[in-house]
Amino acid sequence: MILAKNYVIVYDMKQYWNLTGVDSRILRLTTQQAPGRQATIASPVLTVGDVCRRLRKSRRQVYRYIVTERLTPCARVLGQWLFASPEVDRCVERRVPRALRRFFWDVQLDSLSVDRHRAFILARLLEFGDWEALEWVVRTYPRDLLVNFLKGRGADLLSRRAWHFWALHLGLGAAVRRSSSWRFRGRGWGGLR
Repeated sequence: MILAKNYVIVYDMKQYWNLTGVDSRILRLTTQQAPGRQATIASPVLTVGDVCRRLRKSRRQVYRYIVTERLTPCARVLGQWLFASPEVDRCVERRVPRALRRFFWDVQLDSLSVDRHRAFILARLLEFGDWEALEWVVRTYPRDLLVNFLKGRGADLLSRRAWHFWALHLGLGAAVRRSSSWRFRGRGWGGLR
């Protein structure tokens, strides 16, 4: 059985912070604004060091996330930023599952981020993917993002056959494929007709 220790810290003359934790881990952060009124701010709570380990980022990058409002702290107690665990989980970069490794034979799977490399992942899986890969694409990316991909970069990255299949499947109808690629402009490959 683990016994929790309570730490009461006077942070401000108007607010009392109550940190409940075990050893160095903070489990719950509550605030008391008026006598008898307590509100739980976050549970569990992570410090900057915990966030660095979870996101695999340096302290400088975590502070950059705070400044750019990509990561919002729930409180600052004695100069230490505290974060709610669900808020940090929202910032964890999603990765491509190992089961889809066979479609990314030319890149390291650990280096692919679902958000940053969206166009590459969608092009590869919509072109060569099997049923399992397509189920993952539909679960991971919303429908409007797939439609925007087809209207934009998908025209350049997908073959005509794959592009028309997905355009019909996503309800674009008999949409005209507009490609901005140099391959499809003018006279073709070498200037010959």
